[in-house]
Order: sequence, then C-alpha cells, then structure tokens
Amino acid sequence: MFDYQEGLKTKHFTLKHLLFSYDLQLPRKRGGVWKHCNPTEICLSENVFEVLYSNFEDMDDFNYSLSEVKSKYRDATLLPKWKAFQTVIFNELDDGLHDSSKIAAFDFDGTLAKTAVNIVGPNAWSLMYSSIPDKLQSLYHDGYKLVIFTNECNIERWKNKRQVAVDSKIGRLNSFIETVKVPMQVFIACGLPSKANITDADPFRKPNPGMWRLMEKHFNSGIVIDVDESFYVGDAAGRELDHSDADIKFAEINNVVYSSSSVTERVPSQHSVCLVIAGKSRVTILANGLKFYVPEEFFDT
Repeated sequence: MFDYQEGLKTKHFTLKHLLFSYDLQLPRKRGGVWKHCNPTEICLSENVFEVLYSNFEDMDDFNYSLSEVKSKYRDATLLPKWKAFQTVIFNELDDGLHDSSKIAAFDFDGTLAKTAVNIVGPNAWSLMYSSIPDKLQSLYHDGYKLVIFTNECNIERWKNKRQVAVDSKIGRLNSFIETVKVPMQVFIACGLPSKANITDADPFRKPNPGMWRLMEKHFNSGIVIDVDESFYVGDAAGRELDHSDADIKFAEINNVVYSSSSVTERVPSQHSVCLVIAGKSRVTILANGLKFYVPEEFFDT
C-alpha cells in the first residue's frame, strides 16, 4: 500500500492501481510526502514521481496448465496446430521457430496486415508494407524470435458466428505467415474490452500484459528475455488519428520505452521497474530500454 499525505488529506494506492489505473490523478508535488512504501523507493522530482519497484515478475492473474489447453475455443473448432487456453488462442510451435532471448513482437491488424472491420474471411487482408517479408526474414536470421500479439474480441462477441470469426482470424494469420515465409509465434486475445477500467478487463487483452507473460513464462523454453535487444511494434499508439492506445500501453506495461524518434528518456535500471507518472498521470514502465515503434517508422524506412 502506498500512502500519500498532503496536509490533513491522505490518499491510498495499491501497486496494482499505480500500474493499471491510467486515469489515476496523483497529487502534484506540493510539500506532500509518501509513507509506508517499503520495499519501494519513491523519488520525487519536478511534477514527476518515479516509483522503483523490484518485484514485478509475479503479477499474473492466471495459472497456465496443460490440462486447460483445448483444441476448441468455446464451441468453435480450431484449425490444425492451433490451441486455446482460457481466452487466448495460440499456434503450436512451427517448424523452424526458435526460442530466443531476443523478441521481435508485433501487433497484426494495421501493423503487419491491412484489414477491414466490416469484411471477414481468411483472404481479406493484404501486406501493410511491401518491406515486411524482407524485414521479418532478416530479423529471424539475426536470431530473433518473431511473435504476434493481437486482440480479436469478435471471437468472443459473435456467439452465433464464432466459427466464422475464428476461421477468419486464424486463416489470415496462417496466410500471412505463409506469405512472409518465416516462422512466427502467435497469441490471439479473444476477451471483450472492459467498459469500466483496465483492471476489470480480460488479463490477456492488450493493453493488459497476459499474452506477453504467457509467452515469457511458458513459451520461450525458460530463456530470459534480453530487453535491450527486444522491441514491440504496433499502430495503436494513442496518436490523434489512432483507433486506440492499446499497443503503446501494452508496450509500457511490458517494460517498453518509446521509440528513438518519439519521446521518452530512458531510466537506467538493472533490476528495478521505474514507473514514471508525469503530466497526464500516465503510467510508463521503463526498464533497460525495450523499445516501442509505430509500423510506419519500423517498416517504411
């Protein structure tokens, strides 16, 4: 519990609130003090609170078990080599896919593939950028593990057409992987978005970190991820014309700093996670410099 006292007023925050409440209005520095913060060190600077926290590994709200892995999602049959765990659909290890300390992670719709929300079908997609196959093949040959993290709530929402939604999404992903000619691991979050706040949302749906945690803990052969060498690419970066900010928040929660051409200064930290709560009370987790890119910056250069 974090207690912030300013005069006679005291506000109480849990670590989960600090991590996930993006609308949280923390008090500015006006002579107030933080109390009862051990083992967390609170550092105050000009209109910025930096929270150094050293035990971020066990924030999963799920327990992965092979007994819960199914060949169907609800009432929809999955295509070969695809499985479901709780509200996540994932592909089984493909030939040539190697686990690695270096992760090149991507959103799918609007990042790797052009798709339309009102058109379904496994062939209703095209490459977002012509450079994508060469770029992905280069990363693969440089030792990166390529991973797609994508939200697809229609699989959960379309109760009477769930099989159509499943076949459409998985079909597009299969077709994309065949087109780029490089093995990729894929995680599809099927849960519905929360109408309240991020803490009530499905733990796997971006921006929540469940898909990343699942990959990191159970689908990478126990290899520790090198955050200096890893990165995430997504189009939902909270810009004026973006449909959401789910990708940048997903990146932030998973220890990602903004890309080199965008914005944020790194905070040096070997073993700690640094939450920077600044002007808009937005939580950014910075640790060792894992980068976030928007697709036009990453592919169209």
